[in-house]
Amino acid sequence: MNNVFRVVVGTVVAPSTAVAVYLHGLWAGHFLDLRATSVYCPAKPLDSTATSADWLPLRHLCRYADGTTTDLVPAYVNPLLFLCLAVTVSCTALALRSARRLRGGPTSARPVNGRSR
Repeated sequence: MNNVFRVVVGTVVAPSTAVAVYLHGLWAGHFLDLRATSVYCPAKPLDSTATSADWLPLRHLCRYADGTTTDLVPAYVNPLLFLCLAVTVSCTALALRSARRLRGGPTSARPVNGRSR
């Protein structure tokens, strides 16, 4: 029963952590910032299309006139987000398998002594 508890906790904690990491990426990447773009992209003169954004993977790029870009989302956000999502899928699959075994789901009909009758 201890393993079932761990798997169920993983199906709750991992998605909650994924949501928290995603919200942190939105905040740190200035997606919700209402200030002028030049305030959070001050390094160089900006291009005509100053920023571009992607929601998954989370990316918010400052585009500069010389052709370079800077990502405003911290580098650890996307790997941590996808790790949490992978743990969520794995724990959900393990929880379903454990529930099926506890309920008495289909099992293989193997003979006990290795010989068929």
